[in-house]
Amino acid sequence: METLVKNVQEILASIESGIKEKKFPVQMRIYIEQLGRNLRQFLETIEIATQLNTIQTPISPSSRSAVFNLRKAFYAILTKEIKQSGVNKDKSLEEWRRATSKIIETYEKSGLTETPSKIVLSYEIKEEGGVKYISFKNAKIFYFELEGILPVDLSTGEKR
Repeated sequence: METLVKNVQEILASIESGIKEKKFPVQMRIYIEQLGRNLRQFLETIEIATQLNTIQTPISPSSRSAVFNLRKAFYAILTKEIKQSGVNKDKSLEEWRRATSKIIETYEKSGLTETPSKIVLSYEIKEEGGVKYISFKNAKIFYFELEGILPVDLSTGEKR
């Protein structure tokens, strides 16, 4: 994966310098700029997906199912951290409720409640007054929209 990321970064640097130095034909510039945007987004996605201390959902068909999957993953992490780090369940649940409320609010404000998505929630173990708990740093919502329609010809050539 490191080699792939390094190669993509080199290609992106080449694209950016080529655009800056006007090495590409004007007709191709829009496509090359789009490629550069897609490569930057790819690198950001890889960086987010490989972070430590994250809770990640699979791609889910709606916000409701994404939050449900996130909840299941959170409880698995909570159980593990209670055993390994001695985190306080009640304080961690309080933080969980606060974080999920913001995630749900973001979905609703963005109009993405029925859009397929994946959630990546970053956390850390904090300690206040001798009490350890799971605290959430940030969340990223990956959403997936219709990219196109691919027709499939199912005719066999036989008459019915």
